[in-house]
Amino acid sequence: MPAKIREVSLATRTARTKLTARVKPYYRRIGGDLHLGYYRPMTKGLAGSWIARRYLGAAKYETAALGRADDVPEVPADGTAVLTFDQAQRAAVEWSRQKAAAVRAAASGATNVTVRSAVDAYVTIRKARAMKAGRDAELRLSHHVLAAPLADTALLTLTDGDLARWRSGIARGGRGKPRKTPLAPATLARLLNDLRAALTAAARKAKAPADLHTTIKDGLRPPEDHGKARPKQVLQDADVRKLAAAAEAIDADFGALVMILAATGARLDQAARITVADFQPEARRVMVPPSRKGRGQKQIIRIAVPLPDDVIARLRSLAAGRAGHEPLLTRWHHRQVEGDKAAGTLYRWERVDRRPWANAATMTRQWRAAVASIGLPADLVPYCLRHSSIVRGLRSGLPAALVAKVHDTSVGMIEKHYGAFIVDASEDLLRRAVVPLEAVHD
Repeated sequence: MPAKIREVSLATRTARTKLTARVKPYYRRIGGDLHLGYYRPMTKGLAGSWIARRYLGAAKYETAALGRADDVPEVPADGTAVLTFDQAQRAAVEWSRQKAAAVRAAASGATNVTVRSAVDAYVTIRKARAMKAGRDAELRLSHHVLAAPLADTALLTLTDGDLARWRSGIARGGRGKPRKTPLAPATLARLLNDLRAALTAAARKAKAPADLHTTIKDGLRPPEDHGKARPKQVLQDADVRKLAAAAEAIDADFGALVMILAATGARLDQAARITVADFQPEARRVMVPPSRKGRGQKQIIRIAVPLPDDVIARLRSLAAGRAGHEPLLTRWHHRQVEGDKAAGTLYRWERVDRRPWANAATMTRQWRAAVASIGLPADLVPYCLRHSSIVRGLRSGLPAALVAKVHDTSVGMIEKHYGAFIVDASEDLLRRAVVPLEAVHD
């Protein structure tokens, strides 16, 4: 057991100046086998220094220099090189925690676990569970975590400061980009949730101490306003028609996609999974697959959505002569062919085959061109077609439950995000029951 020490006051500058200068430091116990030491220099006018000491057993100790004390008024504490008594205590505790974590890591074989290896293991599990969601998480973590110095930090020595420094460098487009536009709150929340899950899983596997779990939880807490949705972008019917026409003029495949998104209000991943067999022109409808949002398996196999005549006519040409299992909406996939410097030819793009629409990024360039061509706001996003479809149904007097069913969402979500439009629609219905109170004269 550690030797007994005579406690002295080290908390104030005045108390420390009264101590006799000596070679051996003065120590105070600050918890368990951890002590905070103070060395009083022999030369007057010089600042003392702080020392941390932990008991190893068998009358052996391990020490570490923490920094100078704030004994000289002209040299105030900066929290790094010059420390107050409280700062020195915190530094000693942190040093002891890291040392203890290293010992536990060596005993459990987890000394080589880093943030990078924890993220890699998490991505592997996510992709095995759901490839698309796992790939999305992989892209976020690769851009913002694996490209940062944090990635090579040993998990068991991770500190609040490490996470704080990493968070301060997060920006749109990944790390190292010239622009410093902050991430949207919802995007930041998804990133923090992914990293927190990765580190927590690795910490549990390594049998890390409870304070590391607290560091991960507090350091990766999402912003308070991350659940706040962006303002709803609702278009007038005339603008929806213009947008569909502009998309068709840019590219026929892109025009078909925009037409389906506008006519059904489906999400992009739903529209991309519509097959030729899902299009039923005789019934004047298309059977839209349910989204992959949420957990578990959904009961609904397909959602019947009525289509107008012009959309049916356009889709007939897309489906003609094709097998029922094929994706209804496809686009050309291109590959880059290298040029020949000797011949003076540049690289070029050539068509490879037709593939389904993969994600929103594949339509970004064409979408921006279509929006600009008809003078709509530049920040308009494709999801506005879904918003517009939902609002159109509510304004037409359709029950919220029916609108929710057709758009593969819940009544609660409709009421939460489109409540104002429900009120408007209800008011129109109520006006039909208004009775004039003034007598009608012939």
